[in-house]
Amino acid sequence: MTPHRRVQLSRDVVLTMLTVGALAETAWTVYLGWRLPRHYVTNHWDLAWVGIDSVQVLMLLLAAWAAWRRRAVLILFVSISGTLLLVDAWFDVTTARYGDFDQAALSLLIEVPAALVLFWIAHRTVKRLTGTWLADTDLAVLPVRRIPITPPRANGPSEPT
Repeated sequence: MTPHRRVQLSRDVVLTMLTVGALAETAWTVYLGWRLPRHYVTNHWDLAWVGIDSVQVLMLLLAAWAAWRRRAVLILFVSISGTLLLVDAWFDVTTARYGDFDQAALSLLIEVPAALVLFWIAHRTVKRLTGTWLADTDLAVLPVRRIPITPPRANGPSEPT
């Protein structure tokens, strides 16, 4: 089997898995919408909120590290950070009591634009990586966390290893 054929099979498997996953998630969402109670008291509410905020901080710090080191893994970290901000804004608004809605709206006005900026950073980084230097065979063997965002200089690597 040629390497190209193996890649094509893997792509087909991934597309099938993603489609089946989306259909299963749709069925689960419909079921939850039908069966979940309208009112529910939960334990560990504080742990859930502190947990999501802690992961946001971690992803933002990892994004800062990746940007500082000029690594392509920045795309992953800013994408996760932006997604977490949108999820946080969603839950802030949908779980706010009447008296807390002003705070939730303020959170929405901060977190959604911040998420859009993070997605813009990911987009710009992907655009930078689409240059021809990325096809360099030396870079193809590097793990993603080691691929530099900027092209290497003609007289050597972009930074010492």
